[in-house]
Amino acid sequence: MDESGIPTTAPRRARRWRSPWLRLGLPALVLAILTINVLVTGPLISTDQQIQTTVHTLANSPAWQWLWGPTRLIIQAADPMVAVTVLAVSALTVSARRRSLRPLLTAAVAVTLLAVTVVPAKILIGRLSPGQHFLPPDAMGAFPSGHTTTASVCYVLAVLPLLPYLPAWTRRIALAALAVWCLLVGFALVWHNMHWFTDVVAGWALAAIIIQATLRLTRAGRTGPGAPPGVAGERIASTSAT
Repeated sequence: MDESGIPTTAPRRARRWRSPWLRLGLPALVLAILTINVLVTGPLISTDQQIQTTVHTLANSPAWQWLWGPTRLIIQAADPMVAVTVLAVSALTVSARRRSLRPLLTAAVAVTLLAVTVVPAKILIGRLSPGQHFLPPDAMGAFPSGHTTTASVCYVLAVLPLLPYLPAWTRRIALAALAVWCLLVGFALVWHNMHWFTDVVAGWALAAIIIQATLRLTRAGRTGPGAPPGVAGERIASTSAT
């Protein structure tokens, strides 16, 4: 309590509850629940099947055939090779602008985390995709969705360093567009019968973990050398994580 008699402990407690590690724990919990559900054939398996049946019926109806072209383009743009290339170009551009290696380090850490999480998980869990009856020898499994995870991580981390150079009114639009993009990737994968719905949700959860871990490991949220003054990188990173 200060001299005016107002308690001073409440703000500290509030800040503690807004800790980045709390935001990291929520997607980790979602990912853990979905992983256990797949491993033990839990109740969400039937939900996956119901969603897939509904989507498959719509996708093959004449009224919705027009969606096949746009969703195919989305999947192609979400291809891991394309997504990593977009991240690399953004990192090189921002590194040259700031005269700093931090954007390149951030991109390298993100790609490394993707490689050491997505690939082993898909191999170890070995979930069949919709319509598959066995897993081919060269396949890695459907869970979690690699396209969803990689596209979310790479495109988010490609856009975040560019936000300080955008007009203030466009930053929220860019963040909203990123959220819509991640949703569209997941929708397109389910629409084309490439993934179960929970594969996609697990991909979003894993992407949220990787993005936050990357920013914390590289301190990429801080305003680096050469960045425009008055722009709080930590605030931008916090907004994207939520």
